[in-house]
Amino acid sequence: MAYDAIFTDEVSSLQAGMSIGNLDIVSFLGKGGIGEVYLAQHEILGKEFAIKVIPKGFSAEANGDETFKQAARIQAKLNHPNIVRIDDLGDEGMFYWLRMEYVAGEPIGDDKSLRTLRDLMDMTKGPLTFEEVRYYLFHTLVGLGFAHAQDVVHADLKPDNLLLCDEGVKISELGIVELIGHAWDDFHLLRHNPRLEPTPFDPLPGFSRQLPSLLTTYEYYSPEQKAGQRPTARSNLYTVALIAYRMLTGYNTVGMELPSACIADLDPAWDDWIRTALAYDPDKRFADASAMLEAIPGLERADG
Repeated sequence: MAYDAIFTDEVSSLQAGMSIGNLDIVSFLGKGGIGEVYLAQHEILGKEFAIKVIPKGFSAEANGDETFKQAARIQAKLNHPNIVRIDDLGDEGMFYWLRMEYVAGEPIGDDKSLRTLRDLMDMTKGPLTFEEVRYYLFHTLVGLGFAHAQDVVHADLKPDNLLLCDEGVKISELGIVELIGHAWDDFHLLRHNPRLEPTPFDPLPGFSRQLPSLLTTYEYYSPEQKAGQRPTARSNLYTVALIAYRMLTGYNTVGMELPSACIADLDPAWDDWIRTALAYDPDKRFADASAMLEAIPGLERADG
């Protein structure tokens, strides 16, 4: 089947039964920060993989091929239990593709599963247990710490890109910053927003949810990302704190109340942890993922 009729301005979806190399498309899994992700099965081995397809029009730059290859190299070198593994790539004419390990998620019966941390939070519709919060934070920060040590920063970190698995969490979409870096200069929406200087607990009310297609949400962005700057390691740590606040309180946005004011029996040390992690000035946040991990309240009691 020709692919030139698939990736258009209106439609960018493959269908079950199509093939990419020796992989048969089984089903659509979801959209990433750029491109789409599908479940595919190796036609000989029968093994399942996740395939990420990226339309070549993602970049107006002449060296789009090299940009894609560089992003793939970055992701492929991140060999860690808490990071989704990339093991192959290709060029299908109208799009690029990456072959990744398939993370099925946590089964909940009747052939259903929780694939992402967002799925779990949506199902819970409230706070997670303190043990769950520590568990998911631990694995997320361990994976991010490894990536940051390789000078790789996540450009679209959010609960949707934290996949649930036996290892706790696998981080997906790492390396994407190399693919979408050219778009950061076009982020004028927040540069011209008069509310560019919020407090750490201000959810920027009124900010438009009609976002550029390359990036799927601003909900978990740091202040500097919302200002149109490229993310740094400390930007990622800010995002982790926003995710932690959601897990602790069940609230989708950070308001003026600290966690202990929202949840009974919560160790007030979480307030200091959140306050530090959500500092508006990146230099006032935790120095790195290891420091943030070590400061998690009650972590020794939970894991010891």
